[in-house]
Amino acid sequence: MLASRMDWLGQRQKVLAQNIANADTPDFVPRDLKPQQFRRMVERSAMPLATPEATQAGHIQTSSLRVDNRSVEQKERYETAPSGNAVVVEEQLIKVAQTQNDYNAITNLYRKQVAMMKMALTGRQ
Repeated sequence: MLASRMDWLGQRQKVLAQNIANADTPDFVPRDLKPQQFRRMVERSAMPLATPEATQAGHIQTSSLRVDNRSVEQKERYETAPSGNAVVVEEQLIKVAQTQNDYNAITNLYRKQVAMMKMALTGRQ
């Protein structure tokens, strides 16, 4: 789940950078990623590696709905310039800072997890 979160944060940083880069582009609408839902991540990670397969009609009924968290959605416009551009640079910079802070927190969690595994395997830090 840590790797998934880091990947999502990296993708979000890329989208936010594109928004800032297009701050002067006429009719540009800023984009953002759909927020990750922790519950869905836990459910997805708890899924079995093998999926059951029906060998006879009516034997097993399965439904597997997978939603890609990377899909990009348009957000509501906060304010729009006369050129039609809806990028608010300050808002984008706040999101970039939040994303960077989240990425740093996840990196620290990952580092601590590796240290804990190393200590469990070797008996020392």
